[in-house]
Amino acid sequence: MDFIFSVLGIIFIGFAIQIGWLIVTSVLTSVGRGLKKVVTGKETYFGPAEVKLIDDYLEDSDIAFKRIMFRGKIPVSQSMPVAFSISAYDVTDDDNPKFIISLIEQQQEPGTICFGISNELGDIDVGDLYSDWVQLGAISPGFIQTPKSGNRKIKLQVQLFNKANPPSIEYGYSDGGEVIFRKLLEFDHVFNDKGYEEAAKDRDEAQALSLKIGVAVAMADGDLDDSEGEILRNWILKEVSAFSDEKSDELKKLFNDALKEGFAQAQTGNLALSPLVERLSEIGEKKTKYDAIELAFDVMAADGVADPEEMALIRNVAKALDLDMEEIERMRESVTLDLSTNLTSEDGLESLVGIEANWSDDQKKKHLRSEFQKWSNRLNSLPEGEERESAQSMLDNIASLRKKYG
Repeated sequence: MDFIFSVLGIIFIGFAIQIGWLIVTSVLTSVGRGLKKVVTGKETYFGPAEVKLIDDYLEDSDIAFKRIMFRGKIPVSQSMPVAFSISAYDVTDDDNPKFIISLIEQQQEPGTICFGISNELGDIDVGDLYSDWVQLGAISPGFIQTPKSGNRKIKLQVQLFNKANPPSIEYGYSDGGEVIFRKLLEFDHVFNDKGYEEAAKDRDEAQALSLKIGVAVAMADGDLDDSEGEILRNWILKEVSAFSDEKSDELKKLFNDALKEGFAQAQTGNLALSPLVERLSEIGEKKTKYDAIELAFDVMAADGVADPEEMALIRNVAKALDLDMEEIERMRESVTLDLSTNLTSEDGLESLVGIEANWSDDQKKKHLRSEFQKWSNRLNSLPEGEERESAQSMLDNIASLRKKYG
């Protein structure tokens, strides 16, 4: 149990991959609520409750997921409010099942980052049923983390229960409550990324590297601003807070040494970014790499100014780490909306609005049209205040670039 808390403690703090909002708000959301007594005409099944998995892909992408489907009578002996839960755990080693981490915040158990989906079916009467298959939820192997990489066996537990007397679910395991239906589903998947047990061995070094990358971003303009230093120091305090005194002291020394060394190297012009990024790419897990980018964005935003040179540096680091650039763009937009801009070069301005240096003029013009429309829509939806002013500033910057490319 100590190992579980140490792993969850360090992973839970930080960035939950925001691509999850795209998945969770589209095909992977629960669609069970409000569908009782359904007869679709496609099927007219009136038998006992059953579940199955259906393999699918997110539209216009290579993101694979498994739909968790349900049909049949809901086995209640009296009217009651019914809810459901879907939990997951790794059973590759039958004698030692392990929890599974969800990289999507909306698919995490309350209080942990273990995979978990729950929702309500509503008030159910005796005889209510789903006569055709309906989707309760879904799981995407690309957005969960198992203990180890390689071919893993995943078990899903689907439960229906009395909402007034729910079971306790923690780390994928259920206990107590008034459960009226429980079924298990299994699938195998080959995970190429490191598992959380494997990644834990390298995480301390990876986080120290992330801290030095944060220093490099802060020093991109030749100076470590007090607000930037405060962000880095608070990051250290946050990262060590989940551990025992001995481990906390060990990490605090490691991170403080990395901060001092990075600052000293930056002052003398000897802070080489490429070796840091290469090493992080080598040992870091996907989430650790995104966390490094989040820290870099926080450092960039510390002084309230979206510096284009710092933005370009962050984008280059993200590319070198082979991260999803669409996700990085969403992070950039989120930061930019809250900040003013300090334009020091035309190249910096293009980076600020997401233009790649190697794009053709036609690609740049197309991107600028899209950006202008997007920020114009946002401007119209924002109330008077700093965010609206920031959106207007972005529109002005985009407009000036559109003049350049005609």
